[in-house]
Amino acid sequence: MKILSQGKEYIAVHKPSGLMVYSDQKENENLSAQLQLEKQIKRKVFPVHRIDKDTCGVLVYALSGAMAQELTKLFRTRVVRKQYLAIVHGKTPPKATIDSPLQKHKEKVMEAAITDFVTIASAEIELGGELRSYSLVRVDPKTGRFHQIRRHLKSMGHPIVGDPEYGNQWNNDRFQESFGVKRTLLSAVLLFFPDRTAQKMQRVETKPDPDFQRVLKALKLEQSHPR
Repeated sequence: MKILSQGKEYIAVHKPSGLMVYSDQKENENLSAQLQLEKQIKRKVFPVHRIDKDTCGVLVYALSGAMAQELTKLFRTRVVRKQYLAIVHGKTPPKATIDSPLQKHKEKVMEAAITDFVTIASAEIELGGELRSYSLVRVDPKTGRFHQIRRHLKSMGHPIVGDPEYGNQWNNDRFQESFGVKRTLLSAVLLFFPDRTAQKMQRVETKPDPDFQRVLKALKLEQSHPR
């Protein structure tokens, strides 16, 4: 795994799509980013936040249990800034704030949720004999609810390409046939969080996986540098 940044109490890596943040089941050990990183750097690491298995991008681990507790608390606040890129269905508005509440995972309780997004580019292509529109959007979640970005974008009528749960199956099948992509096209490209030891905010950036960039090129969607 590519190491993006490392301090005395944390390490930030680029997690490829297909790996889990961690796994409690022995049969899934080969899919655990945590175990792969521990073998790579030859020391124990501790998860502090999650990104989905399909999602690629910036992932931070703590280098001690105590620091893991501190960072986990920070990641639940607005002190930490996260930014994603997503390829979605349809032509999206230039920018928007989605603030519809979301149901808490496996519970009937509704939680406040806020997601900002900006459209970077939109394009039309013929897919499966039909003319379809797609957009590249930059997403800034202000809260961290279960599948928040995926659910909020779907609620706007712009589900993420390849999303098996909230997406469009017809489109997902066409993308697999045309581009060989069978996963949610969502990438965590920027993380901005406080480093207690260095006494400053750390900015960690990465680019999406090659399959994501291959689709961008095929759709002629120009990618913008995160900011």
